[in-house]
Amino acid sequence: MINKFLFQNLRNAEYLQFLNSAGAILGKHDVVRENLACLCDDLSELLKIGEAAMTAERASAKIAEKNEADRYRDRMHSKLFNYLKFILCDERDPRFDDTQEVMKVVKEAGNPTRLQENAQSAMMVALGNKLEPLRRQLEAIGAAAVVTDMLEANRRFIAIENECRELAAAQKLSGAPASMTAFRRQADPVYRAIVDAINGLVRIPSKKEAFNETITEMNVLVARYDNMLAARKREKKEKEPKEICETCHK
Repeated sequence: MINKFLFQNLRNAEYLQFLNSAGAILGKHDVVRENLACLCDDLSELLKIGEAAMTAERASAKIAEKNEADRYRDRMHSKLFNYLKFILCDERDPRFDDTQEVMKVVKEAGNPTRLQENAQSAMMVALGNKLEPLRRQLEAIGAAAVVTDMLEANRRFIAIENECRELAAAQKLSGAPASMTAFRRQADPVYRAIVDAINGLVRIPSKKEAFNETITEMNVLVARYDNMLAARKREKKEKEPKEICETCHK
């Protein structure tokens, strides 16, 4: 018998990974296809939809990550500009002359927030290159770390933007996918039907031995994911604040 577990508690990526692994096990055993070809074909087609839906979900999450990275690099540029402006408010500040040199370069580069994302990325890279010869001045006025953080924020944005492009290309190739919620709603009954069918067939003496290998491999897979869910549940329980017994403090 193939063991059952609460696979609906799996996260979307885990759920798709589980069904892909299950599909691989079922697909390599002739006895499964001989008896359940229609259901196996349904699962295979659904897995294609699932991959497309997962790509769309990842793309959506990555776009949100990219937008936050864009906002952060804007804030880091503002932090540098405002820090320099703060020092320049006091002509007697010993850092004034060095700050003036740095501010001149920053102002000449312009305001990156007024540019398109790609142009802003290039502008901030250029700004970093122009500030590099002023490393001594940046160190002297205490702005070197701010510049480093700003340039790192820009590099991170560029990396995330490249990932967004790759996901968008993959999404375009897969067509307009269904949501993961819709995919799971369709895949759940198909998987259950396959498990129920196999568990029913093994009650027939002539079929039992033929399905032994399939059942063993499926139960190893089920155990791995069931243990993962159990470990997650324990971890969540351990993190929950313990209730204080009022009577213990009276």
